Amino acid sequence: MTSTPDPRAQVVDLARAGHGRNEVARLTGVPATTVSRIAADAGVTFDRTATAAATEARVIDAKARRAVLGGQLLEDIDEAREHLHNAVDAKDVFFAAKAIDALASAHSRLVAIDGPPDESAEAKSLLGALHDALVGKHGSGEVQP
Repeated sequence: MTSTPDPRAQVVDLARAGHGRNEVARLTGVPATTVSRIAADAGVTFDRTATAAATEARVIDAKARRAVLGGQLLEDIDEAREHLHNAVDAKDVFFAAKAIDALASAHSRLVAIDGPPDESAEAKSLLGALHDALVGKHGSGEVQP
C-alpha cells in the first residue's frame, strides 16, 4: 500500500524551509489562500521583505512616471498657448483656451497625487533630533536656570 503525502504537512515543511507562499502553492498544488491558512494554523509566517521592497519600487516608478507625464503636460500647455496666440478667429481662441484649461486641470490633478514635500514633518524631525541631542548632553532634559 502506497501512502500519499499529507498536503498540510508538505505545506508546513516547505514554509518552514523558507519557501514563499506562492512557491509553496505551486509546489504542492494547494491554493495560496489555503497555504496561508495552513501556515498560520501551524504558527509559520512568510517573509514579506521581498514583497515590501517590490511594492516600494513600484510606488517610486509610478511617481517618476507621473513626474515625466507632468512635464509633458506642461509642454502641451505651452503648445496650446502658442495656438491661442496664433488664433485667427473666435473659434480658434475658444478651442485653444478650452485645451489650455483641460491640460492645466490634468496637470494640477496629477501633481496633487504626490503633493509637495512635507516640510513640517522635516522641521518636526529636526526639532526632535535637537531635543534628543540636548537631553543626551544634559541628562534629565530639565531646563536649568
